[in-house]
Amino acid sequence: MKRKSKLEKITPLVLGTCMLTFVAACGSDDDDSSSDSQQQQQQQQEGSYRAVLTPVNATIAGTIAGTADFTIAGDELSATIDMNGAPAGTHYQFITTGSACPTAAADANSDTFIDAPEAFAVTGPVLVPLDSDLSSQAGGFPNFPSGSSYNYNETTSYSQMLADLRLPDTTTDDIITKLPADSELNLEGKVVIVHGVPRAIPLPSTVASADNLPVNTSFPIACGVIERVADGGTTGGTTGGTTGGTTGGTTGGTTGGTTGGTTGGTTGGTTGGTTGGTTGGTTGGTTGGTTGGTTGGTTGGTTGTTAGSPAP
Repeated sequence: MKRKSKLEKITPLVLGTCMLTFVAACGSDDDDSSSDSQQQQQQQQEGSYRAVLTPVNATIAGTIAGTADFTIAGDELSATIDMNGAPAGTHYQFITTGSACPTAAADANSDTFIDAPEAFAVTGPVLVPLDSDLSSQAGGFPNFPSGSSYNYNETTSYSQMLADLRLPDTTTDDIITKLPADSELNLEGKVVIVHGVPRAIPLPSTVASADNLPVNTSFPIACGVIERVADGGTTGGTTGGTTGGTTGGTTGGTTGGTTGGTTGGTTGGTTGGTTGGTTGGTTGGTTGGTTGGTTGGTTGGTTGTTAGSPAP
């Protein structure tokens, strides 16, 4: 009876331990599954992206042109913007949640200008301020680049950036928004928009601003939709350019060398022949004439002397 009683006490303990082990194992599988899913999502995001920036409000922005390039590799995200021909001043620049740039159709009040509210109605709210700190929506604000031609370069931890973008949106009445929980950045198809003209440029009272910024500061000047850059296109372009350059250099060098050699040889031969002939002819003629004249004169003189001598 004592043995039975001991077994009865041990059995629940063993069963309980097994159940805990089973639950822990299940929990571990879930963690592994979640980790695998995150890694797969991360791998899907990795790659290169580009937006070609073209003018918005061209009557003021002029011939502004630029590119915005993004690269995700491992846990690193880098952003580069090369801008040329922009109006002077500070340029607020953003990645927004939309998928299109504003066109003339966005001019809701028909004043011939697309102001910030009209632009954001098309591009969607701001997701990533492209300022001095990509890891936080508020960390680098408002440290944006300035100048008519500028190069912007920033790098951050992709996971840190996502963690900030996934935080709850505590301010819903501004132009900046957050990602839904567990959502990825998904750069492809989103929009890059650039703002800012000098305060000296007069804008009509019908042009509105955004987030209480000065009207000129928030005035849109350039926009582009982000596209994924195919690795094959990049490799093909690089290889093609390198091969083309090498082929062109070889062909040019061979042609130039052959042409130069032929021309040089012909010119050298003609010049040498002419010079040699002239020199040889002149030298030969002069020498022959002198020698002949001297010899002939001497011989003739001697003969004449002999002929004129009296007979013995």
